Amino acid sequence: MNESHELPSAIFVDDEPAVLSALRRMLRLSHRDWQMHFFTDPQQALEALERLQPWIVFSDRRMPGLSGLEFLERVATQAPETIRVLLTGDMSLDSALRGTSVAHFILRKPFELDTLADVFVRARVLHQLPLAPELRRALGVLDALPVRPAVYMEITRELQREDAEVGVIGRLISQDQVLLSRVLRVVNSPFFGFSSSAKDAETAVTRLGLQMIQHLVLIIELYQCAEPAYKTLGEELMQAAVVLAERVRVLCDQKQLEGSARNRCILAALLHNIGRLVLYRLDPSGAAVMAEQVPLAGAYLLELWGFEPELVEAVLHQADTESDPELGLTSLMLQAALQG
Repeated sequence: MNESHELPSAIFVDDEPAVLSALRRMLRLSHRDWQMHFFTDPQQALEALERLQPWIVFSDRRMPGLSGLEFLERVATQAPETIRVLLTGDMSLDSALRGTSVAHFILRKPFELDTLADVFVRARVLHQLPLAPELRRALGVLDALPVRPAVYMEITRELQREDAEVGVIGRLISQDQVLLSRVLRVVNSPFFGFSSSAKDAETAVTRLGLQMIQHLVLIIELYQCAEPAYKTLGEELMQAAVVLAERVRVLCDQKQLEGSARNRCILAALLHNIGRLVLYRLDPSGAAVMAEQVPLAGAYLLELWGFEPELVEAVLHQADTESDPELGLTSLMLQAALQG
């Protein structure tokens, strides 16, 4: 018999009881509205999945018998709609790339309560997205989603350092000449409004800022699509995104928007159709892809990857025919650009 699921629930799996005890103490006061379940045996956790129906499953990476990667692979098969989190002390690029094949989030040990709290918040947002059950299950199979590209992940690792350097990020971008040329082409596009052209990656990073360039690299690498099956579609989607970004730029000029607000609006335009790329991977024929699913799939992906709420909201509500006055500026600007 299934347990009550009125409250959101989470499963933690670690072969060390002391770690689970520490997690229990850390969360019992701050997350009283969650049901927490703790297992030292991953096999027992798998057997409890159907009964507990967790929103999130946290797993240590190194466990005897069944590793965290193997455990989360089985979770993906048994309960694909569940958010999967890998806890690890190994944050090498190779380990991170392998982790992204089975985990939605990778948390580096030791971690703070705020780090865990952010995952709980994102899980709640993802759970509340009005996805059809079959689409939620399909999106939960991470292999069907675009994998976070290597250069983007290296930039992310650099940005996690307190002394992140513009020069290092510039060199990472410059290692891939195709990526570099596309970054410069986008940075030098009229919608960013710079009076002179950026000639190198470091100048581009300095002009746009570290977070904006990180997002831009992700977008370009996703649309670039190394797989031949998706390359043509990726190029078409990128071109459409750039055209819409130019339209947003005109609107920003009319509204006299500058700085971070302007960049968020442009970024939303560049991301607005990423859901099509996701859905195409789930159904290359395109036969089952409906227009209303594109914003949902895009918002799901962006929430998973940690984009700020205003951008997720803009992508989610882009197709709304009537503007909700409570929506943020980015959402309203994206709607206006699409309807213009």
